[in-house]
Amino acid sequence: MDASSSGTAMSGAAAAPGSTGAGPAEVDADMIRQTYEAVLWGAPPPPVAERAHLNDLLLGHVQLLLPEVADNAVRMQGEQQRTAVHVIVRTRSLLAEGADKSPQAAASYARDLATQCRALLTLHQHPGLLDDRESYP
Repeated sequence: MDASSSGTAMSGAAAAPGSTGAGPAEVDADMIRQTYEAVLWGAPPPPVAERAHLNDLLLGHVQLLLPEVADNAVRMQGEQQRTAVHVIVRTRSLLAEGADKSPQAAASYARDLATQCRALLTLHQHPGLLDDRESYP
């Protein structure tokens, strides 16, 4: 599977992994988990070409999960909601920063992106109790 990336945080130009561009893509939790685990705990570090591919996949996963978690965050409660807001804000900031060109900075950015991807997937899969009111103040 291949993921396109546009370098912008939430542009519609980037397709999420597995996306055909028509309608929302389905979340493949196993693939997302394998991708962030390869970056966070893979040893030894992958070759440069594979790192670029993993970064593209991570970016696609984050772009898929971020709006879904943001949509649910308004319905979350308590610490779950505060955590979701923190993750959303930090992820958007990370995406806006982009990756630095130096290899060391790029590796650090990939780990940060993988960490945010892991947090987003957790919030997506375990949003806690959701408020089902029809309207919000």
